Amino acid sequence: MMRAAILATLLAAATSTTPTTPTTPTTPTPTATSTSKPPREVRPLPVRPVSEAGSLAREAGHGRPAVLHFWATWCEACRDEFPRIRKVLNQLPERNVGVLLVSIDRPDKLDQVRRDLRRFGVSGLPAVVLDAPDPEPVAKAVGEPAWDGTLPSTFVFDAQGKLRKSFLGRTDPAALEQALRAVR
Repeated sequence: MMRAAILATLLAAATSTTPTTPTTPTTPTPTATSTSKPPREVRPLPVRPVSEAGSLAREAGHGRPAVLHFWATWCEACRDEFPRIRKVLNQLPERNVGVLLVSIDRPDKLDQVRRDLRRFGVSGLPAVVLDAPDPEPVAKAVGEPAWDGTLPSTFVFDAQGKLRKSFLGRTDPAALEQALRAVR
């Protein structure tokens, strides 16, 4: 039932007639002072094919624990969740934990993805847009049999790339912290 709702939402987003603006590269502006906050400008935002979903955790981790956070610009629960987990996500690189924010949006929505990443305060983290109109291959590639494509979803992998903890739906920051301690 949930899968059907997600597919319907993805299909509706895919057939939206909302005009998009062309993507233009942006250059980060240098700052005079150093802060611990991530930069306001979004890193490069590659579009990856669904066939590469299985390699995302290994690429994010590079031999260390990793967190994959799946979200979308059209997902109300995702917009609600980011303020609660932003602090944990932004601290992961300095804790030697790989992180990758995986947007399940259409490639022509890159500008909106970039805006949302800035608005949510996570634009300094690595992110990709996964061109995945069907959530089934993504769910299979992640390795969580219970995942039906529900967003947001967060997955914690150990240093060998093995899935250790799944958060299907909104993630509690304390539970995410506990999962991260277990893979350290």
